[in-house]
Amino acid sequence: MRTIHYGIRFAIVLVLTLLFYLGVTFLFHQAVQLPAVITLLFIAVGAERLWVLLEWIGPVVGTMNKKKQEQEQKQIIEYMMECSMRYSSPLVIAAMRGKKRVSLHVVSRFLRTSDIVVRSTAGYLLTLMPFTTLEQSTIALKRLTSRLPIKEVIVTDLSMLQALVEAQRTHDNSEVAVNTSRELRRMCFRAFDVKFAGIKSSREKTDNPVIYNLFEPGVSEAQLDWLEALRYSEPEVDALPGVKDENSTIGSL
Repeated sequence: MRTIHYGIRFAIVLVLTLLFYLGVTFLFHQAVQLPAVITLLFIAVGAERLWVLLEWIGPVVGTMNKKKQEQEQKQIIEYMMECSMRYSSPLVIAAMRGKKRVSLHVVSRFLRTSDIVVRSTAGYLLTLMPFTTLEQSTIALKRLTSRLPIKEVIVTDLSMLQALVEAQRTHDNSEVAVNTSRELRRMCFRAFDVKFAGIKSSREKTDNPVIYNLFEPGVSEAQLDWLEALRYSEPEVDALPGVKDENSTIGSL
């Protein structure tokens, strides 16, 4: 549905408020009072502006309009993956879980302007680092964990995800060998959910933040272990606006 221009929406709110007041006065046979009309108009203006403010701060605190926020995150991540595959450039994706809630703009201050930070609906932060290898991302992530209350970080890159998808196809005897950005995104965040669950159940309590690789690339046994873990993970239906994909599953993003 197309978003109504804020000026038209503002006019609609004012007209509806005025009509409501006139209807009430007519129903109860009361005289129209100018101070009451002005007060109602100011209340309508304040309420409409407050809604705009809450919508604006939503991406920062991650509490308003979660459905729209989730859809935009999926589109951003798929776009970054598509660009990385098209131009054969490295892309690192890091999932960070904090000891306490950290705002997105605070994390962005310690990263490059080209890096993107979003918050998943599962609660952890996702950092996308284009034109960055796993080795290069370690420096930035160590700087983050030393200055922010980050508990643990899971890192992966596009080649690691592609290897995992290919291993799944081989395991399932699938003939299709095309990696799409949507397929990679689904695999990525299902794997993040499984990895975080494994860390939570097995990791010893410590105050020092730890940076984990999603799995060690090039190790077939590790890939098979991941495939088995993903098969037993609880799937969720995933579809972007206007796209129906009844056979697709994904963990929370």
